[in-house]
Amino acid sequence: MNRGIMIAGTNSGSGKTTISLGIMGALSKRLKVVPFKVGPDYIDPAYHKLVSKNPSYNLDIHMLGEERLASLFYEKTAGRDISIVEGVMGLFDGKDSSGFASSAHVAKILGIPVILVVDAGGMSRSASAMVKGYKDFDPELNLAGVIFNRVGGDKHFNLLKECIEKDTGLCVLGYLPKDEKLVIPERPMGLMPPEEMENLEEGLERLNYLIEKHIDLAKIFKIAESAHIPAPADKYSKSADTGGKKPKIAVAMDDAFCFYYNASLELFEEKGACLVPFSPLKDAELPKGISGLYIGGGFPENFGRQLSQNNSMKDSIFYAINAGLPTYAEGGGLMYLAKTVYDRGGKAYPMVGIFDCETVMTDRLQNFGYVTAEVVKDNVLAPFGTIINGQEFHYSKIKGDLGNTSYIIRKPEQDCKWQCGYTYKNCLASYMHIDFYAYPKLLDNFLDKCRQIEDKE
Repeated sequence: MNRGIMIAGTNSGSGKTTISLGIMGALSKRLKVVPFKVGPDYIDPAYHKLVSKNPSYNLDIHMLGEERLASLFYEKTAGRDISIVEGVMGLFDGKDSSGFASSAHVAKILGIPVILVVDAGGMSRSASAMVKGYKDFDPELNLAGVIFNRVGGDKHFNLLKECIEKDTGLCVLGYLPKDEKLVIPERPMGLMPPEEMENLEEGLERLNYLIEKHIDLAKIFKIAESAHIPAPADKYSKSADTGGKKPKIAVAMDDAFCFYYNASLELFEEKGACLVPFSPLKDAELPKGISGLYIGGGFPENFGRQLSQNNSMKDSIFYAINAGLPTYAEGGGLMYLAKTVYDRGGKAYPMVGIFDCETVMTDRLQNFGYVTAEVVKDNVLAPFGTIINGQEFHYSKIKGDLGNTSYIIRKPEQDCKWQCGYTYKNCLASYMHIDFYAYPKLLDNFLDKCRQIEDKE
């Protein structure tokens, strides 16, 4: 039996991440929990993995499409006790005025009930008007219960519970009290990553205690049993492992480079690749015997000094790419392959230097949101004419000439476009992030190129 729920909020900042983490952590003590996150965010899933001890998967309709999103959920849910999906923004907030790609849209595709998180600070019966509006807005959505955040105590909660259950008929499942220690700090790229949080273990223990004390977990599990998760109509082919020699792919994984989609990484292994993690911050050189390199996004600007001082690693990457090593870099990976990174204070840090340009951090988003790339020149991932959906989120901008480009990037439903997808030999670097689960053929192309390099050696 596939059980699943979504924890969604009335708005960003309602407390859905904190409550999702608490429920995941508390239930993981006795159940096999598989976490998911609606949208392209990387940091929330890192917290999910920490509390559940299982990878978290992104459910993003723009990047995956509805069919592959459903396939991913069905595939990763199998064999687990319960799936818990954290929503994005407000329940009905999506890519456009239709609510496309919203939490509500995803919940209906997956056939799972929704529990709404409401920030109750300063409210009593007014909460009924808000919740009733959410309940009535979309009759096709299974809104199954409410959890309150920032509640003043038992007396406040009992009043809220009485109002909601009388006025809306929805089940009230509990609350979290006001507690500043439960707030996860934010910075320009979103929540602070768990690796940089102080006293995180202590905070999560307190969160679990409060969840178990004030929230009815048994009732949440019962609601999850009402899910009607449909099997995909056609499980799409991912062109699995060919059984040949397993190419070793070095993957940059440390505090500076930590933005990866777990479904993408697992797909590498399903296709026969062996992923070899390494740290551009701490290791002296690339792992031995590799035939490919993947540098994901992250925060190279926050670790400029350490990255710039690790000259042996920079040289190792520079010479490997110049020798033809198939390489794919996204976001922070692109910045690392530039000549220089300037942090927000204007301090310059020398980087790998594959591309003769500088990346400069700014105080505002240079690009944010969903994009679509048209491949206008063959690259290590895709041939001419391929269309790829992805997302960009970066405060840095490029100064200088990166040379050849292979993408024309467009914002959906907007009249703007620009060039990206910078290429050098067998290297492709881009600000656009993609989920390989949506495009298994791109991964096949990359691994084929890696195997060709192996055969020449």
